[in-house]
Amino acid sequence: MVLAGIPDYMTYDYLRNLRMNHAAWRLLTADQAAFIAAFFYREFIAGKRRGIEAQELLEHLDMFLYDAQQQTEGEAFGRAPQDYLEIWSDPDHGWLRKYEYHDDWYYDLTAPAQKAVEWLVSLHKQDFVGTESRLRTVFNLLHEIARETDTDVEHRKAYLREQQQKIAAELAEIESSGVVKPQLDDVQVKERFLQAEDTAQAILADFREVEENFRELTRKVQDDVVKWTRGKGELLEKIFNESDIIRKSEQGRSFMAFWRYLMLSQQQEDFRETMAQLSKTEPIRELLPDHPLMSINREWVRAAGSVQQTLGQLSAQLRRYVDEAYLQEERTIYQLIQRIETSAVDKRGQLPGGEFTSIREIAPAVQLPMERRLFAPPQATKLVSPVLQAGSGEDGELSAIFNQVIVDREQLQTNVNDLLAERPEVSLAEVLAVHPLQQGLPELLGYLVLASHEEAEAFDSSALERILFERDGQKLMAVCNRVTFRRKS
Repeated sequence: MVLAGIPDYMTYDYLRNLRMNHAAWRLLTADQAAFIAAFFYREFIAGKRRGIEAQELLEHLDMFLYDAQQQTEGEAFGRAPQDYLEIWSDPDHGWLRKYEYHDDWYYDLTAPAQKAVEWLVSLHKQDFVGTESRLRTVFNLLHEIARETDTDVEHRKAYLREQQQKIAAELAEIESSGVVKPQLDDVQVKERFLQAEDTAQAILADFREVEENFRELTRKVQDDVVKWTRGKGELLEKIFNESDIIRKSEQGRSFMAFWRYLMLSQQQEDFRETMAQLSKTEPIRELLPDHPLMSINREWVRAAGSVQQTLGQLSAQLRRYVDEAYLQEERTIYQLIQRIETSAVDKRGQLPGGEFTSIREIAPAVQLPMERRLFAPPQATKLVSPVLQAGSGEDGELSAIFNQVIVDREQLQTNVNDLLAERPEVSLAEVLAVHPLQQGLPELLGYLVLASHEEAEAFDSSALERILFERDGQKLMAVCNRVTFRRKS
């Protein structure tokens, strides 16, 4: 039964399909949702960053994993940082977008992932919730629409006369008293400032979804061009007519209007002067440390510039199809490429199971002649064997001999046996989670020696383990094959 007034996007069938396919819902129901959302918020939303270079994000995730392991007990993070980034950016999850820019790889948060994280942020209980300013905003917007769309001359005259009378009355009162009375009290000022901040942050958050909408429009146009089967002239006409479809769409027109308004020097100067004036107001001065709205203008420009850059790249991809050299290739090659592209579009989202293909080297190994080392004739090695003389032992310092690091292998074996008493097998990472390294690499080497004495195969070369430990106040990481200790029968 379908109830009247219920939109299609809130029906049971739609929500069930949304739960299975939407990336935001998948993030909220993930086993490590708290870990993932906290990392996304720290790296992308709190820092207001768009694209982060892959190596930088990998290092941040490595440290975040280490801190999370120290803070939690019983929760296992069994994957490497690189594996997490690859999983989060694959189509099955869709939480990160991986792209190449200037020969480097970057990661950016997707719009669904940002919505999921922002929903979690909205669960935080607010100390102050303003309602009066929002009600006034609703009425002012409705009055503005009604007023600016009314073409009746008498209505317009009546409105202008009413405004004229209000201005004249206020001028007369100021001239007679010499005092300007504030129109808003402290609560109303605070309420309106927080509403302005929420709207400003929402504008900044909308840019990822705007960019994703632009990409979706571009994919639709490219699909039409790839499947084109008629003449070349009609294809050129279609491309020229639709190359600006992004800018002509409602999303594009709204964004371009926002961009033009934002880039006006008068608007930027007006924003700076307004914020400087507001910072002198007592209620707002108390809010500015926790609600820094002064720099939001620069964040708007940076985020909008990123969208503009993406918009230019997408338009260039469409215009690639009108390249004269591309259209004048041999007919056989062109038809073969067209069949491959058509098949790829039809099979989008149907990823093959298992290993699809493998490449041994991603680039050819080229060594130029001038990069080779010059020939150097070998030199004969001279051995000097001085005569050893017996010493008296009175000179020199012997403390270094007695300060050697000694690893107690029996204690290491006891640590392993304690865990093996509870389960049939245990990995080295699980042992170190309970008994962290105290002596650094020598102690780690001791565990590896114990593993080499196991009857069964203890080393798995197909998987790597990253072991974090501290030494002399520094955080270090060792990489080795996965080691598994098994209970002896």
